[in-house]
Amino acid sequence: MMVAPGLPQNAPTTTSAAVTWLAYGCGLIVSLTVGHFLLGLPIQYSDSFGQLLKATGPWNDLLYGEFTQRAYMRPLMWGELKLVYELSGGNYFAWYRGVHVIQTATLAILFIRLVRPRTLLDLAPIVLGLAVLFGTHTFQGTVREAFPLNHFMTVLIYCLLAANLAMARYRWWNDVLGALLFAISALTIESGLLVGAILVGGALVGTTGISRKGAALQVLLLAVYLVLRFPVFGVGAPDLIERSSGFGFRVLDPPELVARFGANPLGFYLYNSVSGVLSVLLSEPTGGVYSLTRQVLNGNFTFATWDMFLASLCATSLVALFLWRRRRAIAAWRLDRDDQLVALFVVVLMANAVVTYPYSKDVVMSPAGVFLAVAVCVAARGLLSWLPAIPSPRLETVALAFFALTGAMWAIRLTETHLNLRAGAVVERNEWAYMEEDASFQEPERTLFRSLRDDALFTHPAPGPLVSPLRALLSRE
Repeated sequence: MMVAPGLPQNAPTTTSAAVTWLAYGCGLIVSLTVGHFLLGLPIQYSDSFGQLLKATGPWNDLLYGEFTQRAYMRPLMWGELKLVYELSGGNYFAWYRGVHVIQTATLAILFIRLVRPRTLLDLAPIVLGLAVLFGTHTFQGTVREAFPLNHFMTVLIYCLLAANLAMARYRWWNDVLGALLFAISALTIESGLLVGAILVGGALVGTTGISRKGAALQVLLLAVYLVLRFPVFGVGAPDLIERSSGFGFRVLDPPELVARFGANPLGFYLYNSVSGVLSVLLSEPTGGVYSLTRQVLNGNFTFATWDMFLASLCATSLVALFLWRRRRAIAAWRLDRDDQLVALFVVVLMANAVVTYPYSKDVVMSPAGVFLAVAVCVAARGLLSWLPAIPSPRLETVALAFFALTGAMWAIRLTETHLNLRAGAVVERNEWAYMEEDASFQEPERTLFRSLRDDALFTHPAPGPLVSPLRALLSRE
């Protein structure tokens, strides 16, 4: 039996309870560290105040009103927001931020469960996968978006639940759970449609958790959703006037988008989808803007932008190497569990690119970013398992150096997540500090405004600055 260099010959090579618990422990440490910095953020004024104010209304208005508005159909997003609002009893920070931290930990647990550590050597790829999971730029919006409950984070959990369901042993109720999960996620936010892509894609690549009938049910539910959204309720899809979007080297405002693409937006939609794929694989562009390319042309480089690109390039190269090594098995369609997980990443990446067609926004591609982390973990595990078979010690050293370099760059990106959250803690409180109460406020607007402002400035003041030698280095200015 061959083992990796430096590993004792009698080292365990089968999964043990200790390895499993160590993996979950790593996941909780990484996620709760992010959660620690997340607790430094107050409930933001932008978007959050308006959403919480809307949550004071009756349930019927929140749920049924979503079926009569334009561009967005998200009734369960408001239902989840309303539920936490009612449970909070006015203690908004503890409940909304507490739920957010729990979501972050849940994401890590579902990730670990999906990649399934097998041996002690798997802990290194799992730590790398966690760094990609929480360090990728597509994840940043799930903790920095100005919402009391981040529905993008909620959808990430739904997507990992779907993947775990697809990879599970088949039971008759799996099809029912899959249908229920699709309905909940699709009515939470448009990215939730990816749950169907995961379950159907899983069935296509040979996973056993969902039957063919269950996969067909997912397709039927998607058709029902589209019929309800477009001809029945007339909600439609976001058009060019809805929001700004990146294009080329800058962000275009809605009037500019209409003037430039209003006559024929298909080219713009294609640009958004292609940019979404490149953004996940290379971190260029971000938000539809080719920042690194602009820096190269201007001769003005920042370490943060280059680190994003190089870290993503290494991660994508790991996945590409895995696919190359497994090309014969894939061509013969003899897919093992790791092959299926990488195939799910490809499925989610393509489906996510379709979902992001109306506008470019990094966080919309966050499901693909999560499955990139899954694919990187699987690919890194494969790389370590192939090391003993490498005939040349020099090539073996190069492979280990490449793995170490990839890990170091993603560790820096994970640190950037912490730094961004701590910087956001100050920015959001500055917004509250300069925000004056509107004279037109009536109840419950006045009480809610004062409660949130006092909580941000006095009850939970800004944490101290994070002193780090990487702080200036990771600035993108």
